[in-house]
Amino acid sequence: MYKQRRHALATLLPENSIALFFSGKAPYKVGDEKYPFSVDRSFYYLSGLDKENMILAIIRTQGKIKEQLFLEHYDEEQAKWVGGKLLPEEAADISEIEEIFWLEEAMDMLGLQISRFFDHESCVDIYADFTRQEAYQADSEAHRFTRELLRQYPYVTLHNAASRISSLRLIKEDAEIDDLKQAIEVTRQGILAMMDHVCSGMMENQVEAWFDFVLKTNGCSHSFPSIIASGRNATVLHYDENNQKIKKNSLLLCDLGASCHYMNADITRTFPASGSFTKRQKEIYNIVLEANQTIMSLVHPGITLKELNQELIHFYEERLKPLGLLKRGKRVEDYYWHGVSHMLGLETHDVSLSGYKLRPGNVFTIEPGLYLEDEGIGIRIEDNVLVTEDGCINLSSSIIKDPDEIEAYMQENNIHLTNNRQKSPISATISRWWDESSHFPLSLTPDRYD
Repeated sequence: MYKQRRHALATLLPENSIALFFSGKAPYKVGDEKYPFSVDRSFYYLSGLDKENMILAIIRTQGKIKEQLFLEHYDEEQAKWVGGKLLPEEAADISEIEEIFWLEEAMDMLGLQISRFFDHESCVDIYADFTRQEAYQADSEAHRFTRELLRQYPYVTLHNAASRISSLRLIKEDAEIDDLKQAIEVTRQGILAMMDHVCSGMMENQVEAWFDFVLKTNGCSHSFPSIIASGRNATVLHYDENNQKIKKNSLLLCDLGASCHYMNADITRTFPASGSFTKRQKEIYNIVLEANQTIMSLVHPGITLKELNQELIHFYEERLKPLGLLKRGKRVEDYYWHGVSHMLGLETHDVSLSGYKLRPGNVFTIEPGLYLEDEGIGIRIEDNVLVTEDGCINLSSSIIKDPDEIEAYMQENNIHLTNNRQKSPISATISRWWDESSHFPLSLTPDRYD
């Protein structure tokens, strides 16, 4: 799979060119403590490797494709403390790259290749993957390495490989779709766990803990920091403090997702902490739900995300006027100020291209929202969809979003709303602790459930 991806990229490169991809390196937080490492997704896409401080070179010359991987030396003493780096044979087995060298050899090895390319009648093109963030970071790994390469070999021309790798990553393979489906299923389980245990008076992060528990028990990580926003907090788009008490009759907006093999789910569901929507909450909720369904019905190959967003604005103009929300100079943008969609995949806000027209195999979000700050109502309903030849498939259709279904589910399953449900030992224990002390214990040790 990874070899095929590299060859597909190589066909997009001109003759006498080298494409470079860097796995990245975790920055230091303080002292000898580092931030958690997260591999560069294009590097991972092309190699299947997720260790730091590696370089992948894809070389095209004379109609042939050559691949080289550069990695750090294995330090046995360091391995006793933090684990070892990949051994060459391990890296070769995963990536199917045969030519593997040590990292300190990279500059000389690539320089030798450049010298072979160069004559007075040809040019040498270097493509480096400068992401959206790295474009403004002069000290990124990619910038530092290519800057030194240009210093030593000033006759080469530097290009950004981002558009070429993006054009490949935008079309999802069957294996990627399977991983995404798994991530969505775990997300579904996590959302239901929150619906099962939420109640007014809890802290937002106590509800969040149920989602985290489901992810951990399924061996998944988070796609991004979860947003668990109650009441007015839900009107802040990227609220992630998750530290406020849930007030009576509040809605809870949960924007979150599990990640499986780096394929990221991104789902938002909004539900009442009490188990029942108020009349006003349901009125606004149904508008957002209809918007979600309307935009989904408009998806087809050839349309752009910008066009879908414009259709949503037109929809809101029609639905908000009868409610009096567009009086006295108010506009749709006063209640909705983000895009309805973004690409989804190895990154939560995945790679895209300017003016890109949707194609079969694309995966993206549909996430209309309405935010009435004065009323303390924030609602967003987000699904993950796959573009097909004649429309799209809602990959997250199994996650309930109809308000009547949400209410029925919570009345039947929420531990605070029913006393006749058969509870699991863990649910029963935590429910008892909650009822008795209004907070969770500091730790949950296994011997409590023996």
